[in-house]
Amino acid sequence: MIDSPQKNLGHGGTLDAVIADAVAIGDFYRHLSLWLADRGSRAQLIVADNSPPPLVENDVVVRYSRNEGRPPYGLIEDETSTDEEAEVDL
Repeated sequence: MIDSPQKNLGHGGTLDAVIADAVAIGDFYRHLSLWLADRGSRAQLIVADNSPPPLVENDVVVRYSRNEGRPPYGLIEDETSTDEEAEVDL
């Protein structure tokens, strides 16, 4: 299980850092895809990511919202808010 792989990305403060971060996270997910493809059904990978890149959109199994009216709702009871746009993807 990998939790928040993008947590430390985006801290460069310049446009070049943002572009580099986008490339890095794309490369990270491509690496995971290749790794899993090589192992077939013998492997499982769980990634908790608030904003997975579009290249893995078809692999998102469930999206948790922070909005009680939009289930499935939240993951951690004290970490919920009324922000309707905030989501956690698994």
